[in-house]
Amino acid sequence: MNKIRKFSLSQNPGSPVYGLGLLTDEPGYKLCWLLNQNFPWNLVLADDISATGKESPVTQFYPCFESTTSFPPSVKLIGNRSNEGQWLTIFHQIDFLLYIPSAGQDSSYLDDLKSSIATKVPQIRGLFKVPLPSFCYL
Repeated sequence: MNKIRKFSLSQNPGSPVYGLGLLTDEPGYKLCWLLNQNFPWNLVLADDISATGKESPVTQFYPCFESTTSFPPSVKLIGNRSNEGQWLTIFHQIDFLLYIPSAGQDSSYLDDLKSSIATKVPQIRGLFKVPLPSFCYL
């Protein structure tokens, strides 16, 4: 069984966040363009997320795109694959993680968003809820 790897994604790990795993054949920049066409996030390329595992001395870099708008704050699209391997090994089937702070929304917000993404962006072949509260630090 894969061990959960923990990496910090938030400056305030106690704040509620939502996560959606996206399954797609599109590269990150095109996926951002598709999401930006349908949602008010304005995702742009940010610094890669780096991670070094305990078993491997090799630092892995995962592409990251961040929103530049203030609502909802800090939406991130993070790649799940690097040249060296996968980031979220427990969710190995996903290609990207969409990290969304709750911004005061209840849990039905995630269901509505998931339905909206599936309807508006057909290039996303699958959407999975990723229980980020249980992974306070991914």
